[in-house]
Amino acid sequence: MLGSAGRSLPSVMFALGLVLTSVSFAQPTALRAYRYGNTYYVAVSDVANYYGLGPDTRGVINRAEYKTSFAQLEVEADRRDVLVNGVNHWLSAPILAVRGKLWIAELDILKTLDPVLQPQRLRKPGTSVHTVVIDPGHGGTDRGTHGRASFEKEMTLDVARRVERDLAGSGLRVILTRTSDKTVPLEDRVEFARAKAADLYVSIHFNSGGTAEGIETYCTPPAGASATANFSGDSADRDTGGGERGAVTNNRFDAQNVWLAHCVHKSALRATGALDRGVRRARFWVLRYASCPAILIEGGFLTNPSEEQRILRPDYRETLAKAIADGIMAYKKTMETP
Repeated sequence: MLGSAGRSLPSVMFALGLVLTSVSFAQPTALRAYRYGNTYYVAVSDVANYYGLGPDTRGVINRAEYKTSFAQLEVEADRRDVLVNGVNHWLSAPILAVRGKLWIAELDILKTLDPVLQPQRLRKPGTSVHTVVIDPGHGGTDRGTHGRASFEKEMTLDVARRVERDLAGSGLRVILTRTSDKTVPLEDRVEFARAKAADLYVSIHFNSGGTAEGIETYCTPPAGASATANFSGDSADRDTGGGERGAVTNNRFDAQNVWLAHCVHKSALRATGALDRGVRRARFWVLRYASCPAILIEGGFLTNPSEEQRILRPDYRETLAKAIADGIMAYKKTMETP
């Protein structure tokens, strides 16, 4: 129990390094964190007050919903995903229900909620998004997953080419890690982006998993947090086990990663109407060792016959590609100082 003897320490104040700049009517306040086990938590109601999200509209003990004209937050006890501004985001720890309140981990406020609810804080003077590397997953001898009539390597290259075309004229320099059906090792993909001085890295994949359906978008977990998926696909581009904890090697763009993932994922959901499987966290090689903000989008399940049929349609792939391009442009607009 939070605050109880033996399991927790006295509450500690932490400032989060946050400054409310766009919500003038919100009352600035420090957030009080309490330790439960080895994790510090903050009351969800305090978080909602901090961000000016208004009162809880649910009024029940195990769920809460906060919604204003500019932001939305929905949480449920014992779940590891929350709805933030129309997108499911997976957390480092489940939501707790203790002492009549819901609690969210401090790490998830810092690394998930804040970048999505206050993305303008990520702007830095002189920041520009100029070079984007698009990575069509698999290729050559590495076919990736497959459906009844499709191979992942072919679908990813087709979508990547469409993203490149859709971004033409945007002012971005767009480069693909492969432009033909060839094998490109993961290490070479990462080094390619580094050599091209990429400002963003977007890896395109399709999923496997029986009759599962929907779109997932991945970025790396913060140091000390576990991954949020069990992988059934090709282990060559997955982390080994998906759940390592502690101070492991990671790219250093936690906040930018999650905001880029949010922009692209939301755009893809809106355009395709696909099921929202969430912004998830995984230490895929191409994300973990990226030298810039990086995400990996799984654009649907080729193993689901009905979803495969949609993906096989050129118009659907064009819709998905345009949505990815629009998400990239939304991120660029946010990051560059007006």
